[in-house]
Amino acid sequence: MRQAGPWPLLLAGSLAGRHGDNSEISSDILAPLADLIGLPLTVHLLPDLASGVATGDVVQSRLFNKFRRADGLRWVRHADEGGIRVICLKGLATAHLYYDEADLRTMSDADLLVSAADRDRLVAHFQAAGLEFHPAEARSPWGHISDASMLPLTDSEGASNVDLHTQPDAWPLHLGLSTAEVFAAARSMDTGAGTIWVPSTTHMLLLCATHAARDLFGPSTAKSIIDAALLLQQQGDQVDWAEFEERLRRGRVRKPVRAFLTMLDRLGADVRSVPVTLRDVGGAEFERAFDDYVALFPDDLSMLARARRELLLCAEPAVAMRRNGQRLRGLFRFG
Repeated sequence: MRQAGPWPLLLAGSLAGRHGDNSEISSDILAPLADLIGLPLTVHLLPDLASGVATGDVVQSRLFNKFRRADGLRWVRHADEGGIRVICLKGLATAHLYYDEADLRTMSDADLLVSAADRDRLVAHFQAAGLEFHPAEARSPWGHISDASMLPLTDSEGASNVDLHTQPDAWPLHLGLSTAEVFAAARSMDTGAGTIWVPSTTHMLLLCATHAARDLFGPSTAKSIIDAALLLQQQGDQVDWAEFEERLRRGRVRKPVRAFLTMLDRLGADVRSVPVTLRDVGGAEFERAFDDYVALFPDDLSMLARARRELLLCAEPAVAMRRNGQRLRGLFRFG
């Protein structure tokens, strides 16, 4: 079995710098790794390897992470002041849940889940405070399908970036995990700058997996891999695996989620709490994805490679066919 490169150290979390052996890892990985997970977390997880990194660069990067996080929390508080409850998703949640210091986790925006009943009121509330919708930059000529979130909300200076979600993740997951179910199981936590609501441990792991699969196990998913590894290391015994598997079935995501959990296993995460039947994926496409992680994603996937990965690894066949049909209709839409 091929070696997992720096990943066993990266997925060891707070234990990485004290118990890992990085003698066979080259410092050449620091720059590409920092592009994937941010410089502060790179230095934190590989302190010996990163001893030559300028302290000023790390401090500046951490300050940017802190600014993004604080700005996200500001909009959570603003929603609460308007009597609207939101659930923090992705980095705004995991930064506070699993990291030694929240500002180690880089994030580009604040992902907030809002109920359909509160959506329009929250948009109006945010717009009155200076946020406006801004067209998102296209990800690829093939197209990105989003039926779970709205256009990003930003202020006139581009300092704030809020992504409102009306579903936990794109179709078909919300067949197995609805917004109402996420709200019902959500838990509150203190951030030091106010209280936020976050998904349950079971729901959080499922969302880490489906977000990564939706992005085809590409560069943007390195953060999700680390988030999930820390979740399993710290709270794996809190995952309700019976509920988890039932949601996979109803949400038609068993295949991609199994691939994600198998990837965690192969990359060196602590997956002892994960049922063996959920981490037994193999095949050529899985190995190609594994190699991409180990090499830290030196090349972008071609359009053909993206379609192949989605079909073979990241979606059930019927789901992949429906998505491709939507893309084709979008490409040939007129007017």
